[in-house]
Amino acid sequence: MIVSNALKHICIATSILMMGSTVAFAADAGQATSSAVNVRKEANTDADVVGKIDKGSEYTVVGQNGDWYQISYEGADAFVSADYFELTKTDAVVTADNVNIRKAPSTSGESVGKLGEGEAVEVTGQSGDWYRISYNGESAYVSKDYISGDLLTKVTAVASEAVETAGQDIENTYGVVTASTGLKLRKEASTISTVLAVLPYGTEVNVDRVGQEWVRVITDGGEKGYVSAEFLSVRKGERTSRFNDSSKGAEVVSYAKQFLGTPYVWGGTNLSKGVDCSGFVYAVMKNFGITLNRSSYDMANNGVAVSKSELQAGDLVFFNGGGNSRISHVGIYMGDGNYIHSTDGAAYGVTITALNSGYSANTYVAARRVVR
Repeated sequence: MIVSNALKHICIATSILMMGSTVAFAADAGQATSSAVNVRKEANTDADVVGKIDKGSEYTVVGQNGDWYQISYEGADAFVSADYFELTKTDAVVTADNVNIRKAPSTSGESVGKLGEGEAVEVTGQSGDWYRISYNGESAYVSKDYISGDLLTKVTAVASEAVETAGQDIENTYGVVTASTGLKLRKEASTISTVLAVLPYGTEVNVDRVGQEWVRVITDGGEKGYVSAEFLSVRKGERTSRFNDSSKGAEVVSYAKQFLGTPYVWGGTNLSKGVDCSGFVYAVMKNFGITLNRSSYDMANNGVAVSKSELQAGDLVFFNGGGNSRISHVGIYMGDGNYIHSTDGAAYGVTITALNSGYSANTYVAARRVVR
């Protein structure tokens, strides 16, 4: 039987090398599926642990031995259980001529190229009846019917970027990051893809493509990538500054003032029965669909920093106990130099205090803008 040169190359590269019962492969790679996964000297649970690996770092896969992957670890071969390790990249070969390469895992996806029989491809994931491949530096998809390889069935399943919603017009569409701890911008539509940047809470980005699980966006710096659709609020119309909505801030203050006199209760979040300082802020902001970290110390990581001279209604203001102590108190700036907060001090309960007087002036630390 005549075999093309490309196919011969693949066959030779993936040939079986006799190393005990280990099958060796060409240019495969993978990563741990959780943290602190044991790397062992031999392919069994009784073997010595030579190190640990965490999800996010890619390792070359040099073989497979039963339910174990043999990887290159710190210059030597070692083994990781397949229960805690997944294949993220493997070589394969095309088995037919004129095979369509598509932008999305669907026969309705736009064709961006063709593959010929015997061509080598790098498969980076599988989605339903499709394999995701690297093509001209971007992700694309090929039907599983036309790809062959030793480890294809083991390559990790990925959430596809999804076909754009039928008829959806994405002109004048932008997105706002809603994840309080920031949102990872990835090179490809996959949780194992390279992280290009972390977009802070409230960041606005231009939307290039909308899918059910992933949205392709373009940052103001011109960087294109994918973010989880779960943590991006997609909006139509002209972009406005996500962190300069003074009218919404005024709404927040008006709502917060309804609860003046609510007693201070440690750990409380009930605006009518009792709240502590962070519980008060947490509950007020939750009413406006803004989810914050629960403690004042952790809440200082939400939103974006704003200087004291640029405070506007709805901004969060933070204080410490004096000296070098950590943040221990938070309130909501009202405008006109005042803030509303819940205190267990002399004023006890939800009250209004001047920002530049006494204790407040001496213990002020920072401000964050979270109003959307």
